[in-house]
Amino acid sequence: MLLDTSCSGGHKLQNRTQEIRLRIEQSSCIGAHLYQIWGHSPLNCFAFYSYSFRWSAHKVNFVGLPVTVTLPQSSPQGTLVYNFTLDNCGSTNPTVIIDSVSPSTTFFNNPTLTSLGSTAYGLQITLSSSVDLNAYTVNQYTLNITATCGNVSVDGQLFVKISSTNYVPQCEPGFSSQAGDTVQVYSNVPASSVIYTVALRQPNNAPVTYRMTQPFPPVFTISSNGEVMAPAAGFTNALKTYQLKIQVIDSLGINCTGTLNVNVLPVNTTFLSITMASKAVTITENGGPNYFATVMQATGSSNIVYEMITPTTAYYIESGTGTIRTTYNLDLEKTPGLAFTTLQVRAYDMYQRSYSAIATVNITVLDVNDIPPSCSPAVFTTEVPETTPINQLLASFTCTDPDVNSTKLTYSIIPNAYSLYSFRMSGSQLLVNQTLTYDSAAIASVNFQYAATVVVSDGGSPPLTTNIPVFVTVTPVNQYSPVCNGPYTFFVNENAPFGTVVGQVNATDADYKFNNVEFSIQGGTNPPVFYINPRNGEINLLGPLDYETTTSYSLNIQVVDLNDDIIPDPINQKTTFCTITINVQDYNDNPPFCTPPYYMTTIYSTLSTLANVQTVTCNDKDPTSVLSYTIVGGNINNRFYMLGNTVRHNLFSYNNNGVFDPLTFELLVLVTDSTNPPQYSTTATVIVNVIPWTTTQPTTTSTTTTPQKQTRIVNGTVTYWQPDVWFMVVLTITGVLLLGALSLLAWKLTKGCTVCSSGAKDATQPLLQDSSFTDVEKTAEAPKEPPPEQPPNKEKKDIAPLSPLSLQFDGRAQDPVTGREYLFNSHTGERRWL
Repeated sequence: MLLDTSCSGGHKLQNRTQEIRLRIEQSSCIGAHLYQIWGHSPLNCFAFYSYSFRWSAHKVNFVGLPVTVTLPQSSPQGTLVYNFTLDNCGSTNPTVIIDSVSPSTTFFNNPTLTSLGSTAYGLQITLSSSVDLNAYTVNQYTLNITATCGNVSVDGQLFVKISSTNYVPQCEPGFSSQAGDTVQVYSNVPASSVIYTVALRQPNNAPVTYRMTQPFPPVFTISSNGEVMAPAAGFTNALKTYQLKIQVIDSLGINCTGTLNVNVLPVNTTFLSITMASKAVTITENGGPNYFATVMQATGSSNIVYEMITPTTAYYIESGTGTIRTTYNLDLEKTPGLAFTTLQVRAYDMYQRSYSAIATVNITVLDVNDIPPSCSPAVFTTEVPETTPINQLLASFTCTDPDVNSTKLTYSIIPNAYSLYSFRMSGSQLLVNQTLTYDSAAIASVNFQYAATVVVSDGGSPPLTTNIPVFVTVTPVNQYSPVCNGPYTFFVNENAPFGTVVGQVNATDADYKFNNVEFSIQGGTNPPVFYINPRNGEINLLGPLDYETTTSYSLNIQVVDLNDDIIPDPINQKTTFCTITINVQDYNDNPPFCTPPYYMTTIYSTLSTLANVQTVTCNDKDPTSVLSYTIVGGNINNRFYMLGNTVRHNLFSYNNNGVFDPLTFELLVLVTDSTNPPQYSTTATVIVNVIPWTTTQPTTTSTTTTPQKQTRIVNGTVTYWQPDVWFMVVLTITGVLLLGALSLLAWKLTKGCTVCSSGAKDATQPLLQDSSFTDVEKTAEAPKEPPPEQPPNKEKKDIAPLSPLSLQFDGRAQDPVTGREYLFNSHTGERRWL
């Protein structure tokens, strides 16, 4: 049961410069009639009080905190939340702020300060313009308030409860239950002393009236504040129980009824003692609020209550169990003075406070490695050129361990995929480990920034680390000269049109952006014949070409890189020269010419057909042209032909009775320079004067070698057909008839040819002086008998003239149509059938 009490006759204990101020706040009434004793003097307050002590000598502190206040949810902007005081602050400009609010909100304004003297300031907290309180959403806010007075800081807490708008008086559940609430008092409690206070949850509609309905007549009395007091005559009997019925009515007539059971106990005369009068305890920091420190145990009574004598805000003791716990999280880094604390604890009988015992508790707080190293700078960024040497110092980090028990720090570096092996740590110094290249497509994809993380670890348990992001941006340096790559020889046709692509010069540059070069032709011809694209090195034809004049061009190509340094520096651009050759390919664009174009020669008709009559000398400016010669005019009886560029002849015929060739031939020779287009040609004239002449052809003898025959046995399978007998008879008769018909036809033909052969025989008989002609004649006369087979190695003799008449025919040939042989005169063209 919570109740507000005020005690008259407070006691002050003075000990030189220190003053213990007793402030009675909210207390929970445990017994119906409590008897409180401070030292040996009774106080005129009979309830269980919660004491807090404050050392006021030269210590900045909040007066009035911690405390709980209640606000209706309909409170508007500017509503006063709470007034309190900052005491013992000698600064002329202190700052007080609401450090945090739980749950987080902006409903509260920071405290406003009003000077109350040289060392005291009044503080006031109001609702902000964004206030929107709702008790059904959040019914309590915790405000953590921090005041800074010079170099001293102090913290405090304000608890703000939010109540709904409509209140209905509601008795405490224990009081209004069927069994009711119970208090125990000793029989020697003073008469008319307060033993119980009725508390309401929502006492809004004032005034509230309290009325005792049982027992009747009433033994106890109740005040207008709901305080139940002992009988005016005191308790005459111990070990007796009274049951009281109390009705609570507000101004609207709404009421609630409760039951109070009062147990009267005899006075206890035993002595109380604590098991351990002095106790040492060790705990660790950062255990959080309500962290268990130790537990005190006392004997001598069944109604023992524990309290803390030493004023402290770091610890509290549970009155019923004697357990000492932390009030808030203990942080040695913020409050080093908490490393060692001495507490005095009192145990007493709740009904007879004079029965008590005091013990001393020494609490040592051990530091926990809970704060990672603090480093400066927290993030490192820089720019360096790509030529930065290895082992170059990039950064030096300053790191400390904020923990009370600081440990040695270690440094390491974790690279990413692009900065692997690029950096190393030497203590707290960041060094370059390998060349930071700018000329990489991979590093270009991350904007030329090498990223890594420096990890700083302390030696605590567990070890804590701090990560320092490192970003090193590399700037370009023009390091490499362009390099020309083949091919260095190109070919272009002589008749190529303007703008024809001759080739492309290939040059590379290892500086990023790769191959960012510019091409130009240095020197060259005037006017220029070629043009080079400055960006891609493509060579184009700019002027006409003439293979007959110039067959090759040598160009000096200048290649300049465009990868300047971070500051453009055209003077230090890298330049390379490369020489290329352009060969002109011949194209047939010139006609042949003959020197001289006119020839005249004289030969005998008996000139050998293998001898050259005349050589025609022709040339072509196109060296790749292949000249061909053809007689296209004046070649009567086809007596001449061309062998290359020479004129040769066939046998002439100057027979007065036969073919008589002209004595002068005017030959027109066509000279062409190609068989494929384009084709150019010219003509040359050759005049040949022929002098007829008679000569005897010498007899030639040829020897035929007969190869030796070798015997070879060949095995083969013969497949034959064996027809029926009747078929053979029919086939035989048919064959006989066919053979007879063919024989008759052959006889008719032979008879007619015999007459013709007789006339030919008479005409040619005087000219034939060789046995071979005799054989021909016999063959004509008797065609049915086959000529005797001659051995393969038998040599035939050539015909040799024996008389002047043989000059009439100088050749023998076979007609290709009829197959008959005839004699002819090559000069006159006269023929005679054999």
